[in-house]
Order: sequence, then structure tokens, then C-alpha cells
Amino acid sequence: MPVLETALILLSLATLTVVLAPRLKIPIEVLLLLGSLVISEIPGLPPIALKPDIVFLLFMPPILFAAAYFTSWRDFKANKRPISLLAVGLIAFTSAAVAAALRLLIPGIPWSVGFVLGAMVSPPDASAATAITRKLGVPRRLVTILEGESLVNDASALVIYRFAIAAIMTGTFSPGTAMLRFVWIGAGGVGVGWLTGILGIFLYKRIEDSTAQILLSFLTAFGAYLFGEAIGVSGIIATVAAGLYFGRWIPAQGTAEVRLSAKASWELVLFVINAFVFTLMGFQLPIILRDLSGYSHETLLLEALVVSATVIGVRFVWVFPATYVPRWLSPSLRKRDPSPSWRVVSILSWTGMRGIVSLAAALALPQVLPDGRPFPYRDLLVFLTYVVILATLLFPALSLPWLLRRLGIQAGDESQREETLARVQAVKAALNALDALHRREAYPSQPMEELRRRYERRLQILEANLQEQAFSPLFDEDQQRRRLMRELLHHERQALLELRDGNRIHNEVFTQIVRELDIEDLRLRSQRL
Repeated sequence: MPVLETALILLSLATLTVVLAPRLKIPIEVLLLLGSLVISEIPGLPPIALKPDIVFLLFMPPILFAAAYFTSWRDFKANKRPISLLAVGLIAFTSAAVAAALRLLIPGIPWSVGFVLGAMVSPPDASAATAITRKLGVPRRLVTILEGESLVNDASALVIYRFAIAAIMTGTFSPGTAMLRFVWIGAGGVGVGWLTGILGIFLYKRIEDSTAQILLSFLTAFGAYLFGEAIGVSGIIATVAAGLYFGRWIPAQGTAEVRLSAKASWELVLFVINAFVFTLMGFQLPIILRDLSGYSHETLLLEALVVSATVIGVRFVWVFPATYVPRWLSPSLRKRDPSPSWRVVSILSWTGMRGIVSLAAALALPQVLPDGRPFPYRDLLVFLTYVVILATLLFPALSLPWLLRRLGIQAGDESQREETLARVQAVKAALNALDALHRREAYPSQPMEELRRRYERRLQILEANLQEQAFSPLFDEDQQRRRLMRELLHHERQALLELRDGNRIHNEVFTQIVRELDIEDLRLRSQRL
């Protein structure tokens, strides 16, 4: 079967995960991983393998840029200490622990090979964890730390990954030189990403076509990566920095249509990347297992169990002391940021799920050394990475809902209260603008009075819900009104369908009006207060 047809069929199958995941209450990543196992057992599929450098270039920039773009900069700064301890300290600790475990399992294996494996399996992917925690309702700070950790740990792990691979390829490694180079490529990567972000926003402001603006965001991601790599700094860190800059400034630029379309476009691209990476692994597993035929099943099982247990256990070993020891040593920190419950720390320790970044890094391992020899232990490293992803995704993802209920962890009301306050200020700003417009007689008085009554009622509902008591009856009434409006929108769509199907209106007219109805429906559906 041709590669293109195979890829299209696999994407179609991957799309089923979007349908099945909510019904099974399982993260999409888990279903994609299980799907790759099924694919690996299908006989007769063609071997598909992209060049390692192509894998990194195609997949990493969009993943890292999107993660940075959707990060809350305010929450990130407010939690920079725990995020740094996890995303830098824990990454280095996990990489070293996995390297040491591999050395114990395979005496004589180079430390650099062990660090390659450690770097690949050290960065958790927050998407599966936050998909569960957001749905079940946990303290917002926990979700913020998971998302912030996922953003920075990808960059720090991939920098270690690059250093370890360079040591294998050249056969030399100097800790002092490596530290200096780490500082240079990190600082240089931030600078390159910042400059690329500035240039991207500069061009964005001067482009009026929405499609071109969305395309520019993708080009910025790849441009930051390529620019960084071209001048010898970290393209990975540059991509993250550019994503943070874009995420900070884009909401103030462009139109609502562009922002909605861009979000949908990025979600589509990221889903396609996830689907392709997991299915590519499914294609490569049979080849990898065949090349591992020199290892006994018992040996592979032992190595997989030890490495997986190390990855899971090291997170507990690091997270608990990193949470409590600084507070024991610093009374000012303890006063400013009281110690969290051991229950919350346990959840943070258990949510170290590996995912797309680890898998893409494994697929991007070089095939051969510069002298033509095979890259040492490549098939074993890829196999162990896959097993770690399988273990850290399946067990925590399937047990996390039960564990949250067992520990009695529930979300506080800080998110809801903050959202209500924000909506109050937005409504007050609209009412002040109405007053100014009324004084200038900029619009007819009747529509302005209608809008005033609507905004004043909205403000009344919001302010009532800021009180200590439960939500006011006005809130339920407002919910009923929105449900009624959505039902009326449904009937409007049906009427438009009848007009189009009866050839009484042009399809372009139908598409335009339905788009307006869909935007209004989306607004009503997403409005919670």
C-alpha cells in the first residue's frame, strides 16, 4: 500500500479516538498509544520511517510553540519556583537516575547513552494529566504547575538530549565546556526567540488577510527553531521564547475571527502531529523488536520494569523534599507560601505522564555515527522509551480519577471568583462606554437603552454571585435564557437549511449566516457566568 494512502487511513483511524475518548473517559493520548500497539501487530504494513532530523524539525517546533503560546504568563511567574524545581532540577535528577539504572542493568554501557535515555523519558507531558484534572476539578495551582512544568521541562530535557547525543557522536565530553555551552545556547535561544517573536508581531500587525496571519504563527514557530539552530544556540528554547511572546501579545492584535480560526488551526495541527508520531511508532515497533532479537524476553522485561520504576519513583523522591524542605529552611517562604497538603503533593508526584515529546525524541535518534557505525543501543533506547510512555500513561491516567476521589481533592472557588470579578470589570467598562457614547449622541437612544438594560442585568447577576451565599436565582434564570437562545438558534439553522435545500438562497449566503449563528452559539455555550 502506498505511504500516502496508509497515512490517510491511519489518520482516519486516529480520528476515532476523538469520538471514543470522551465516552471511555480516557485521554486521547492513551488511545493513540494503544492504537500504535494494534498497528504494530498488523501484518504486511510497509515500513515507514522518516529521517531523524526531519522528525525533529517537523514535530518539535509546533508542539513547543503551542505549549508556550497557551501558557498563562502571570501564573507561570507566580509559580516559577516550583516550576523551576520540577522542570530543571527534576529533569536533571531523572536523567542521571535513569542513566545510573541503565548502567547497573548493562555494565559498561557509556554514560552518554544512559543520559540520552534519561533525557528522552524525563519530560512529563501535561496534556493527558490536565485533561483529567480539569475535568474532575482540582486546585487551579496544581494544573498551573503541571502546565508550566511541561513547558520548561521539554526545553531542558531536549537540551540534555542534544548534549548527550553530541557526546556519543564525537566521543568526547567535557563537563566544564558543556556548562559554558549550556549557558550560551540557553541565553542565546531566549534572545533569538524574543527577536523572532518581535519580528512576527511586527509582520502580523501589517497583514490584513486572516489566513496569512494564521500561517505566520506557524512560520514563526519554525523560523525561531531554524534561526536558533543556524547560529548555534538552542532552537528549542528559541521556539519556547517565541511562543511565550506571541501568546502575550496576540490577544491584543487582530480580530476575533482570526483568533478563533487560529486556535482551531493549531488544535488540528497538534492532533495530526500526535496521530502521526504515535502511528509512526506503531510502524517501527516490529522492526525494533526484530532487531532486539539478541535480547531474551526476560532481559527486556527486567530492563523495562527497572527503567519505568525509576522514572516513576524518582518523581516521588524529588517532589516531596522539593515541596517541604525549602519551607522548613525558610520561615519567610513558609509564611508567604504555606505548605500544601500531602494529598496534593501526592497527585503532583503521580501525574508524571510521558507522551509526544519523548516519543518524537526517540524517533529522532540518529541511525548511524559519523564513521558509519550504528548508533549504539538505538533500538533498545527506543523500545525502553516506548515502554516508559506506556507505563506512565496507562497507570496514572486510568487511576488518577480514583485517586483524586480517594484523597478527597477538589477544586477551590478561586478560579470561579476570579472569572466573575473579571466579567464584572468588563461589564462595567461597557456601561461606562455606553455613558460616553450617550453623551456624544453617537448612536440612536433606543438601541443604547436596550443594551444598557442587558448589561445592567448582567452586572446584577455577576455581583450577586460574588456574595458568600450560593449562586443567586438570577444565575439559574440566566442559564435558562441562554439555553432558550441556543434552541432558537437551532431553529434558525433548520430554516436556513430548508432555504438552501430548496435552492431559494445561494450557498454562500447560507454559509455566511450559519457562521454567524455558530459564533453566537459558541459564545452562549462557553459562557459559564
